[in-house]
Amino acid sequence: MKNLQRLSLFAACLAVLFVAPAFSADKPKAPSQVIAIVDVQRILQESLAAKSVQKQLDTQRAKFQTETEAEENELRQAEQDLVKSREQLAANVYADHEQQLRQRFLLVEQNVDARRKVLDQSFTDSMNAVRSHLLQVVQAVAQERGVNLVLIKQQTLWTDPSFDVTDEVLNRLNKSLPDVAVVMKSAKKP
Repeated sequence: MKNLQRLSLFAACLAVLFVAPAFSADKPKAPSQVIAIVDVQRILQESLAAKSVQKQLDTQRAKFQTETEAEENELRQAEQDLVKSREQLAANVYADHEQQLRQRFLLVEQNVDARRKVLDQSFTDSMNAVRSHLLQVVQAVAQERGVNLVLIKQQTLWTDPSFDVTDEVLNRLNKSLPDVAVVMKSAKKP
C-alpha cells in the first residue's frame, strides 16, 4: 500500500513538472522589474528652483522683519509717551489713550500674523510647483530608462548605487526649471 502511495505521489509530481510549464506558457509574462531611486530631499535642497524660492523668500522675510521692527519701535515710543503723559492726563483720558494703544498693539500683531501666513503660503505654493515639475522630470527619466518603479531614497533601507538617478534628475530639473517666481498674495488687513 505504501508503494502505491509513493507511486501516486511520484506520478503527481511528474504531472506537475510536465504539465505546469504548458499552463504557464499560456499566461502573459509579468514585466521585468526595473527600479530607480531618487533622493528627493537632496533635489529639493540643491535644485536651482528651490534655491531661487528660498532666496526670494529670504528677501521678503527681511523686508517683513524691517517693517515689523519699525511698527514695534513706533508702538514702544507711543507707550513711553503715554507713560510720560500719565501725570498730565485725567484718569479717563489716560484710560482712553491706553485702550487705543492696546488696539494698535492688537492690530500690529494681527498684521504680523497675516504677513507670516502669506509668506508660509507663498513658500508652500512655490515648492509645490517645484515638486510638480520634479515629478514630470522623474517620469521622463523613468520612461526613457524603462523603469517601472521609482522609490524615494529616504524610504529605502539599502540600494545598489547604480539604481540612483538623482544626479540625472537634478541636472534635468535645473535645465528645465532654473527658477520659480514666488507670488506673494497680499495679506488681508484685519
